[in-house]
Amino acid sequence: MSYTFLERKIARCFDLLDRNSDGDLSRDDCVALARAAADASGFAAESADARRVHDAYVRLWEVLLAPMDSDGDGRISLKEYVTAVTGLSADRDGYADRDGRLSRPEFLALYRATFPSLGQEEIADAFEHLDRNGDGHITRQELSQNIQEYLLSEDVNAPGNWFLGRVDV
Repeated sequence: MSYTFLERKIARCFDLLDRNSDGDLSRDDCVALARAAADASGFAAESADARRVHDAYVRLWEVLLAPMDSDGDGRISLKEYVTAVTGLSADRDGYADRDGRLSRPEFLALYRATFPSLGQEEIADAFEHLDRNGDGHITRQELSQNIQEYLLSEDVNAPGNWFLGRVDV
């Protein structure tokens, strides 16, 4: 199969996620990623911290990756992954459920998986600040404004300061 440059980048990401190198993504790959992340963080195998990381990666599978399984076999082939991700990149407003915004559950799952050192309460607080209009979703425009504030604003009360969790003033 001949891939475009974008598809080759997406395929590279797939290869990095395919921890057991079996040519498919599965829940087992996410568990292996969690184990590696917990080990890299120095968490004991059966500790509460390791469990939290594990749970975050399982939610990553359930919320973000499993919906890419178009044939319902419990595994994501390279073709399914490339098709799903290129579909998202073609619709730049598409997030996990492709409605152009992050709902609270999508945000919580994404942040738990991406920033496992942040506690659930801190992530929930961040969502409340980043959802600028209080409608229960973070739009692409809100996300952009929050990132800009986080990186550029000196205003200690700017909602975007919560982009990576609580910042002590």
